[in-house]
Amino acid sequence: MTEAPTSGSDDVTPSTALVARVLTEAMTSGSGLLAAALGGMVLGALSLLLNGVLPGGSSRLVNSGAVWVVGAFVAGAVLRDGGWRTWLAGTAVLVGAVAGYYGSLVVFEHRTMSPGVLTGPAQWALVGLAAGPLFATAGAWWRDPRRARRVVALCLLGGVFVAEGAYLLASHRPPAEALLVSAAGVLVPLALGRGARDRLFGVMGLLPAAVAGFGGYLVLDAVMDVAFTRAG
Repeated sequence: MTEAPTSGSDDVTPSTALVARVLTEAMTSGSGLLAAALGGMVLGALSLLLNGVLPGGSSRLVNSGAVWVVGAFVAGAVLRDGGWRTWLAGTAVLVGAVAGYYGSLVVFEHRTMSPGVLTGPAQWALVGLAAGPLFATAGAWWRDPRRARRVVALCLLGGVFVAEGAYLLASHRPPAEALLVSAAGVLVPLALGRGARDRLFGVMGLLPAAVAGFGGYLVLDAVMDVAFTRAG
């Protein structure tokens, strides 16, 4: 006679294990996203509070879009799965940074957020929706065993700094600021490269990455200009 399945039988255990795994992943993902968003808020607040405090052009490093994407890069490097959780974590960091920056304007500088003023954080949050997954994926690729992915990650992160330096120079900002930001970009593959080849290929790839990034800055500047003009 065939015995009835018990709670410990094989055709029940896989389903139970699957549900447990899904719930565990959901909880881990939720806590990870919360940590990413809070970390982004701290990053945004520090950008405002430290801007103007640091000497010379070094204050540019705390109020820089390139520095903000480092947060998304770190989130991707921590999660390192390269999937949807990585994308969401990178987005949470950058959107959180926008909230932290503009929230600090209200709390510490007593700014009033009118509907027209909200155009700024809304536009930057949309930028975070695009840049967050990109640089979080780069962070995950930086820890990948494949050299090609590691080099692409180094080029993306370093290239955005060099691109911002070029954009600052084109915008007639002090050359010291542009040089400082660009130097940080060159240091990225040298400091984060896993070996000599990673560093060499990363430095070689900075130029094309920076050219693409500079084009992105020009497009973003044009879009923001149109958005703020219409809002005004």
